[in-house]
Amino acid sequence: MRLEISTSSRATWIWAKDVAEAESLREILTAAHCSFADPTGKNAEPRILDLDIGIDAAEGLIALELAGYSFQWHPTQHELNREPTLLGLTIGFGQIGQTSMQ
Repeated sequence: MRLEISTSSRATWIWAKDVAEAESLREILTAAHCSFADPTGKNAEPRILDLDIGIDAAEGLIALELAGYSFQWHPTQHELNREPTLLGLTIGFGQIGQTSMQ
């Protein structure tokens, strides 16, 4: 199961495929005692979760990885800000449904 991710200096967003998957992610994060919030701003959608930054984001990403998820960059993440890892986790470069170019 793959989730898309985008980051900024103030947020780490996880993009679920739909609202139902976002709710499942919220349950996973709540059970793991991880902090998250609904995103704010012009691109905010109900299917997005904001994991914050730093250790808070790392804890949330690890909880999702332990639940069986992997990550790839969201198409809106500027290509100069796409690295093969984020907070120690591997981030793929393909699009959902395509093979990762790692």
